[in-house]
Amino acid sequence: MLPIHRISTNPFCLIILISMQLTAKHLSTDLKNNETGRQTIKNKILAITIRFGQGGFSDKRSPINQLGGGQIALDLKPAGLPVAFSISGEYYTNSPEPTHPYEISDLTVLNCFYVKKSGKMVLLAGGGFGKLKVPRGEDQPDQTESSFCFNLEAGINHRLFWKIGLYGIVKYLYAQKSRNQRKVIAFNEAILLLGLTLNFAF
Repeated sequence: MLPIHRISTNPFCLIILISMQLTAKHLSTDLKNNETGRQTIKNKILAITIRFGQGGFSDKRSPINQLGGGQIALDLKPAGLPVAFSISGEYYTNSPEPTHPYEISDLTVLNCFYVKKSGKMVLLAGGGFGKLKVPRGEDQPDQTESSFCFNLEAGINHRLFWKIGLYGIVKYLYAQKSRNQRKVIAFNEAILLLGLTLNFAF
């Protein structure tokens, strides 16, 4: 597995950090009085889930027949609606400094999920679109190719205790691009991701 810091340059990570700070402040206020906390829960209008995951997919172009990577995602679910909106940043490479066009150095995806809650378990399924970047090759290490992509996802988020949970996602990623009649981006992949969630409500 590769270090998660590769995703940290995405702009939306700033949103995640701000959300976490606001949530911590909000939780400390709620915990001062249990009765007040119970009343506040009834008036929540937005659920926020932050996901941190690791995973990958099989690819015969890789010398080890697979690529490993990670994901940071922010899910926003309005209260009373069975839908959630999500933005995620991901990467799938063989090394900290990717150089091959079958490696995804940066992937940003916007999704819309149908959400169903059952006790401490949340099921979600949906899809969306995004943009990915791949290196052009070892002879051009600082240059990349980019392409739009399509994304389908289905998974589960199970709350373990307090605000902490575990999640698993199976996703399908599709992206194709040709330049001068040569494929420079070619992905038709099934990806598995597992990780931790932080679950809050405002």
